[in-house]
Amino acid sequence: MQLLKTILRQHTLAFSAIILLNLLSAGLGIAIISWINHGLLAEHSLALGISKMLGLLILLLVTTLGAQWSLTTLGHQFIWRKRSAMVWQMMNTPIATLEAKGEGELLALLGPDIRNITLAFVRLPELIQGIVLALVAIGYLGYLSIPVLLITIGWLVVTFTLGYKMVSKVYQHIAKVRNHESDLQSSFQVVIQGRKELALNPARAKHFYESHYQTAALGYKQNIIKADSYHLSAINWSNIMMLGLIGVIFLLAETQGWVSMAVATSFSLTILFMRTPLLQAIGAYPTLLSGELAFKKINELLPEKPPAQPDETHKVKENWQQLHWDSMTWQYPDNGFQVGPLSMTVNRGETLFIIGANGSGKSTLSLLLTGLYPMAQGHAYCDSQPINSKSLLSLFSVVFTKPYLFDTVFIEPSESDHALAAEWLARLQLTNKITINNHQLSTLSLSAGQSKRVALLLAMAEKRDILFLDEWAAEQDPQFRRYFYRELLPWLKQLGKTLLIISHDDDYFDVADRVYAMQQGHLRLLSAEESRQAARAVVSQS
Repeated sequence: MQLLKTILRQHTLAFSAIILLNLLSAGLGIAIISWINHGLLAEHSLALGISKMLGLLILLLVTTLGAQWSLTTLGHQFIWRKRSAMVWQMMNTPIATLEAKGEGELLALLGPDIRNITLAFVRLPELIQGIVLALVAIGYLGYLSIPVLLITIGWLVVTFTLGYKMVSKVYQHIAKVRNHESDLQSSFQVVIQGRKELALNPARAKHFYESHYQTAALGYKQNIIKADSYHLSAINWSNIMMLGLIGVIFLLAETQGWVSMAVATSFSLTILFMRTPLLQAIGAYPTLLSGELAFKKINELLPEKPPAQPDETHKVKENWQQLHWDSMTWQYPDNGFQVGPLSMTVNRGETLFIIGANGSGKSTLSLLLTGLYPMAQGHAYCDSQPINSKSLLSLFSVVFTKPYLFDTVFIEPSESDHALAAEWLARLQLTNKITINNHQLSTLSLSAGQSKRVALLLAMAEKRDILFLDEWAAEQDPQFRRYFYRELLPWLKQLGKTLLIISHDDDYFDVADRVYAMQQGHLRLLSAEESRQAARAVVSQS
C-alpha cells in the first residue's frame, strides 16, 4: 500500500520500534496463556498466584498501550505533516491545475480525504496488532502440535480467502463513495453560495435538489450500505469460522486422539485470545482501504515530491522601465478556447485600458500577464531581460472580478502604514464603514461595491508597482464610478503606479494612455481615433 510505504520510508526507525513493541505485546500475551495453562496450575499459594498474574497482566497492559499509543501518535504526526504540506502545496500549485479539479474535489481532498486517512491511522494499531499477534500465536500453536496447526492454518486460509473477497467488494464501493463525496461537496457549495437564487425560484430549487443533490446523496447511500454490508459479512463470517475452528480442534482431540484435551484447551484459549484482535484487524482493513484511496487521490493532485522546476528567476530591478510579452498563448483544456498568440508592452507609470466583449478573453489575459497562468508559448521580458512567472507575480497586485477579502491589511507593517491606511480609507470613502486596528479590518460584511473598495485597499497595501483591476467599477454607483476614473486613477498614477484596467466604461477611455481591445482571444492596440470612435462598438458586443 502506498500509504504504508510512505510511512515506512519517512519513519523507518519509529515504525520498526513500534513493530517490536507489538511483537513484545503479542509474545507476552501468548506467554501469559501458556503460564495460565501450566505455571498457574502449579501454584499452591492463592496470593502468590494472583500477584504473579496481576503483574503479568499489568505488564501486558502497559506494553499493549505503549505499542498502540506510539503508532497512534506517529499517525497523527504524519497527518499533521501531510495536511500542512497539502495546504502549502495547494497554495503553490498552478491556478489552472486547481481550477481544472473544481472546488468540490478540492474540498473533498481537504475534508473527507484527510478525515479518512486520520481514521485509517486510528484503526491501524488494531490491524498491526492483529497481524503480529496471529503470527506469534501460530508459532506457539506449532510448538503445541504441528498436525493441528496445519488444520488450523488451512481453516484460516479458507476463512480469510472468502473474507478477503468480501473486503475487496468493500474497496470497490468505497471508491464509488469517494466520487459521490466530491459531488456532495459541490452540491453543498450550491446550497450555500446559491441560497438566494434557490430561495427565489422554488422550481429551480426542486430541480437542483432532485437532479443534483439526490443523485449524489442516493449514490453515496447505496454504495456505503453495500460497503458496510460486505464489511459486516466479512466480520461475522470470520467470527463464526473462528468459533467453528475451536469445535473442530476439540472434535479431533476427542475422536481422533491427535492431541490431548489439555493441548486442545491451550489451542482453544489461544484462538479465543487472538479472535478479538483478528476480528478488529478485519474491521480495520476497510478503513485502511479508504485511507489508501484518499492518499492516492491527494497524491494525484499534490504529489509528495512535485517535479523540480528550474530556477530561472530574473530579479526585477526596482527602477524597471518596460515589460513586454511576446507571442504568448493559452488554451483551455475543456473547451479548446485559445487566447493568443498575442503581444503587449507596458511602460512604467502608464495607465492602460483593456476592453472587449464578455468571453473575449480579458480575464484570461489578466492571468497570463500576471504569471498566474503559465504561457503555453511565448516569453516575457523586463527591460529586454527574460523573466519567468515568479518574477511577474512579484510585480502585480490584482483585484479580480470576485475578489477574496483577507482581514489583515499589512503583512509586513512599517511605522508609516497607519497614516497610509487612514488616507486610503478616506480616498475610498470607507472611513465611516470600516476601521483598521493593529492592521486588522474591523469587518468584512460589506456591500459588493464596498467589498471591491476594500479589495483595492488590500492591493495597495501590497505596495507593488502594478495594479491590475478587473472590471473594478462594475459594482460602484455612478457617482463613485466617476470619482474612480476622474480622481482615484490619476491619484494612483501620481503615486507612481502602473495601472492596467479591464473596463466596459467607454465614457472614461480618455483616462487611459493606451487602449487595447480583446476580440475572440486576440489583442490589438487601438489608435487614438479608434479609442474614440470604435470603443463603444467593441464594448457593445458584451
